[in-house]
Amino acid sequence: MESTPIEFSPSNTVQTTSLIGYQSRGHCLIIGSMDLAIEIAARLDTPAQTVLVPTPGKAAITKRATEDGVTVVETDALLLKGYLGAFDCAVGDPDSPGSLAMIAGVSLLGGFDLVLDLGDLPMLRQEVLPFGYKATGTDAAAIEAALTELAELQGDFEKPKYFEYNDSICAHSRSGITACTNCLDVCGTGAITSNGEGIKIEPYLCQGCGSCSTNCPSGAVRYAYPSPADAIAQLTELVKVRQQQGLKTVVFFHDADAGAQRLESFESSLHDCVLPLAVEEVASVGMDVWLSALALGVSAIAIDVPSEDTGAGRALRSQSDTANAILAGLGLENRIALLGGAEAINEFAACDYKAIPAATYKVFNDKRQSIRNAIDHLAVSYQPKLDSVQLDVSSPFGQVEVEKDACTLCLACVTVCPASALQDGATVPQLNFLESQCLQCGMCEQACPENAITLVPRYFYDSEEARKPKILNEETPFNCVVCNTPFATQQIIGRMQTKLAGHWMFESDKAMRRLKMCEDCRVKDMFSDAEAGIDVHK
Repeated sequence: MESTPIEFSPSNTVQTTSLIGYQSRGHCLIIGSMDLAIEIAARLDTPAQTVLVPTPGKAAITKRATEDGVTVVETDALLLKGYLGAFDCAVGDPDSPGSLAMIAGVSLLGGFDLVLDLGDLPMLRQEVLPFGYKATGTDAAAIEAALTELAELQGDFEKPKYFEYNDSICAHSRSGITACTNCLDVCGTGAITSNGEGIKIEPYLCQGCGSCSTNCPSGAVRYAYPSPADAIAQLTELVKVRQQQGLKTVVFFHDADAGAQRLESFESSLHDCVLPLAVEEVASVGMDVWLSALALGVSAIAIDVPSEDTGAGRALRSQSDTANAILAGLGLENRIALLGGAEAINEFAACDYKAIPAATYKVFNDKRQSIRNAIDHLAVSYQPKLDSVQLDVSSPFGQVEVEKDACTLCLACVTVCPASALQDGATVPQLNFLESQCLQCGMCEQACPENAITLVPRYFYDSEEARKPKILNEETPFNCVVCNTPFATQQIIGRMQTKLAGHWMFESDKAMRRLKMCEDCRVKDMFSDAEAGIDVHK
C-alpha cells in the first residue's frame, strides 16, 4: 500500500533559527591553464573575472590584463579558502605568501565571489564543497553546466544557521589537552576547526549535514533546523494519529533532496505501517531522536543512509551501533537500521516489533537527558538482562576506574573534566564519579600524571544509581603540624618526603618539617627562623 511522505519543516509551532546571509557581486576567479581559462572567462556571464594560472614552484608573481580587461596572474597557487562572496587564495612564496584578492584588487570587496576550478586536481577536495565553488576540470559538459550555475549566483542569498554550539560542555580540549574530536572527524565541509579551549564552526561553510550534532557526546553541538525537541514534538503528533487508526509505525527517515527523489521510485510499494519522514539531512537526526521516538510509540527506525565513506555515513553507523547495543540489553534487538529500497524497508517493517505504551514526558533539547529518559521508559516494559551493557570505545557512555595505589588525589582529572563527571570531595581528600555525566572523552585519562585512570565504555541502566556520586578514591587528610589545618593527603606528603630526602635544600630536619606545614605556616616559619635563609649558590 502507498504511504504518504511527510516533511519535518519549521512552522509556527517550531522554534526558528537565525539566517546566514551571502552577498555575491559575481566576480569570478578562474583557475586553470592560460588558454583555456581566458577562453572560459570570455564566455562566463558575470560582471568580472580574474584568471589564476598556477605555476608550481614559481614564487614570483606575474600580473597582466587581457584586451578584454581580465586580470591574469601567474604564480604558485598555495591555498584556496572561503565561500560564496568571500574567496581568496594564498599565492607566491610559501614562506611569505601573498593574497590573490589583494593582488587582483578585490580584497576591499571581501574577495572573489565565485571560483571556477579547471585544474586536473581541484584545489578544494573536502567532501562537501562550499557554495560558489565549481570544480570541473577540463570536462566540456561540466564546464557548460558550471557556466550556467555561476551566472545565476549573483545577488543576495540566505540559508539557515543549522547549528547551535555550547562551549561550556564541549569535550574537545581543555588546559592544552585535546580529547574528543568526534565533530571534526565527520565534518565534510571543513567548517569545524580546533580553537584552543574548544572548537570553532564557520557558519558560512556549514551546509547542515548534521553529522557533528549526531556524533557529539555531550550535546555541545546541536542541530537547530529543526531542533531535536521540535522534531520529536512533530513526530509525536503523527504517531498519535496513526495509533488512533490502529496502525503500527515504522519511521523511515530520508533527506528532503536526494533521499526524497529515491523515495519517489518505490514509495507506492511501501507497507502502510511505514511512515516516511523527510528531514533536512538524515545525519541531523541522531540517537536522542531515535530513542525518544521508540519511547513515544514508534516500533522501529529505518534510515536512508548515505554512503558510509562520508562523514554522515560514519556518524550514523557509529551512533546506530551504540543505540542498538543499549536496546539489545533490554531485549529490543535491531530496532534501528540503516537501509534503503522498498524490499529492504518492507522486510524490516514486517518484523514483529511491537510498540510499547507511549511515554507522556516532554522532550527538551538536552541530548543526554533525552536518551536517559527514553531508555528509562523502555526499561519499564523491557527489564534489562544485566545492570549494564558493554559498548564500543567510541561510545559516549561509561565509567572511570582508578588505580588507588597510583592515584595521589592531585585532582588534575577533576580540573579538566568537561562534564563534571569527576568531582572532588569538597572538605575531604576524595575523588567522586557520576556515571550519568561521563562522556568517555578521555580528557581525565590524558591529564592524570600517574596514569591511574582507565575508561570503561558501557551503559548503566539504573539511572538513579548512575546519578549518585561514587567514591573512586579517598585518603586520610594530612593536617598541618602547626595549625592542624588539613591541606594534603598522607600519600602526597609521604611521596614528597621520599623524593626530596636527598636534595640539598632539605638536608636539615627543619626544612623537612616544613613539608608538613600548610602554605601559610610554612612561610611564617621561614621568616621567623634566623637560619632559614637559603644559599642559592650552594
